[in-house]
Amino acid sequence: MSDKVLVDTSVWISFFRHRDSEVSTMLKQLLRTGRPVYTGIIATELFRGARSEKENSVLEELLSSLECLETKEEHFRGAGDLGYTLSQHGFTIGTVDLLIARIALANNAAVFTLDTHFTTIARHAPLRLYH
Repeated sequence: MSDKVLVDTSVWISFFRHRDSEVSTMLKQLLRTGRPVYTGIIATELFRGARSEKENSVLEELLSSLECLETKEEHFRGAGDLGYTLSQHGFTIGTVDLLIARIALANNAAVFTLDTHFTTIARHAPLRLYH
């Protein structure tokens, strides 16, 4: 079992905006252990939401210290297959969340998120959530 934890954008946003929250405390502990990882689409969402050059610099420094899980061609197909499976159960999940879940599955990483879409995915796929 991998000890990698793919930290979703929602957790990073909470971490930066609410430094004393339970989520922030959990992420700080993970950062001390070197377990957090990210992927390109999460970096894109974070940089897109930056409000200043200083925030961009902080993000650049932070992400350069973490492992980036590669997004491969097969992950796009896998995300589509996962979305199809979920739609057969009556759930519509956004493409970005499907891709993040597929990358986590391919790398045997748990997902640390505040987004309830991942709970739905985990009920229908072997996705592990970090609590």
